[in-house]
Amino acid sequence: MRLQGGGKHLFRSLRARFLFHFLALTALSLLIFGSLFAYFIWRENRRLLDQARSELVEQAKEMADDLMTALSLSRRYPEASFLNLERLAQLLRLEGKLINALSLVVDREGTVIAPRPLAPRVPRRLDADLLAEAEAKAQETEIPRLGKVMVVSLPLDQQAQEGQGEYFNLVVIKGTGELVASPASTLTRYLALAGLVALVVSVVLALYLSNYVTRPLHRLSQAAWDLAHGDLDRRVEVSGDDEIARLAEHFNYMAERIARSARLQKEFVANVSHEIRTPLTSIEGFSQALLDGVVEGEEDRKRYLEIILRESGRLKRVLSQLLSLSRIDAGAWVLHPAPLSPRAFLQGLAEKLRPRAEERGLEFSLDLAEVLPEVETDSDALEQVLTNLVDNAVKFTPPGGKVTLSADLIPGGDLRIQVRDTGKGIPPEDLERVFERFFRVERSRSQDHGGSGLGLALCRELVTLLGGRISAWSEPGRGSVFTVDLPLRPLFRG
Repeated sequence: MRLQGGGKHLFRSLRARFLFHFLALTALSLLIFGSLFAYFIWRENRRLLDQARSELVEQAKEMADDLMTALSLSRRYPEASFLNLERLAQLLRLEGKLINALSLVVDREGTVIAPRPLAPRVPRRLDADLLAEAEAKAQETEIPRLGKVMVVSLPLDQQAQEGQGEYFNLVVIKGTGELVASPASTLTRYLALAGLVALVVSVVLALYLSNYVTRPLHRLSQAAWDLAHGDLDRRVEVSGDDEIARLAEHFNYMAERIARSARLQKEFVANVSHEIRTPLTSIEGFSQALLDGVVEGEEDRKRYLEIILRESGRLKRVLSQLLSLSRIDAGAWVLHPAPLSPRAFLQGLAEKLRPRAEERGLEFSLDLAEVLPEVETDSDALEQVLTNLVDNAVKFTPPGGKVTLSADLIPGGDLRIQVRDTGKGIPPEDLERVFERFFRVERSRSQDHGGSGLGLALCRELVTLLGGRISAWSEPGRGSVFTVDLPLRPLFRG
């Protein structure tokens, strides 16, 4: 059980799995290569062996022809004594040496007649099954003291040997291991040695590659651990252009986003705390003053109550924005699309918003195209978007300025609604981030206009739910333009 658990723990390591699979693949490759090599060597040996057997048979036939020629001459010229037992033995030994084989002449019973004397390891008698009757006979067998051999038997011409005794067969014996001078065993040894060297090289290479792969992964893992435990400035070095380098780039990008998100959240907590605490402090202070009876005159009392009402509205607005974003994030915001007349809708909205602009000494105008077709949308969500945009325009435009709410059709067929102001504008470096949550152009708590940095983020989320797009243009000192493009028949996301 311990070994099993240890094995499981071992193979949890990427490096261990990499080494195992690399070495397994190397061993499998060597096994396949060795098997194919052995198969081809075996095939070549079989071919060479068949060829050697055929050659041995042909050599035996030539020896038999030479022997028959000598026997014929000896019968024709008996006085010359061309062939006797001694000369027969010499002939057999000489030709046997030429083909590296043992040459024998035997009678019908298989008794060896020549050469004489016989070497100790040569049998004196051969099995009759090895002898040939009418034609050459070749077979493999095992003979004591000679081992596994190839035996070729050829019948001798009886007429050519009259007066010479009964020479029944010429038998040529050659060890099967000597038939083919094959380097198979040597090649096999070399192959085994090469395989061992390749395996060692593979182990070294696998260790190097595993270190090459896992080292940056270890750095990424440690960096992720540090990042998860609060080190938001942790980054990893990016080297190369491979997948691990791209992973490091993505990690650094993620770390940047996390650090920025954490920074924005801190700013958000500080800003929202300030936004909530300020109206609560005012409400508490003026309520206490009213309760303590320190207010003199009806005019002061009315002013205190107006302050309480205004701060209550401010507090309600912050909480409403937080709740709205939370509902959108949770997918709980339900749209209620219906046909809407842009002209009537914007005229009614302008009547609601104009007093806010006039209170701050601003000119508020409505600029509508002559033809505005009906659009299908959620009027409540659209009203919340445009109210936030107009409130921002009113808030950041100094007295004497102008705020314009306009609508027309763009060439693509979408409805374009714009809110323009002549305020102080947005710095270029902040323009791309105005729709981010918690982001505020005025970052100081002593800002002039308040706000939690959620209004424009909420506008972007709502416009996206409505199937549209929102963008901003601004030039410091000249004002800002916020544009909402809505399709006439959108595919709603909410």
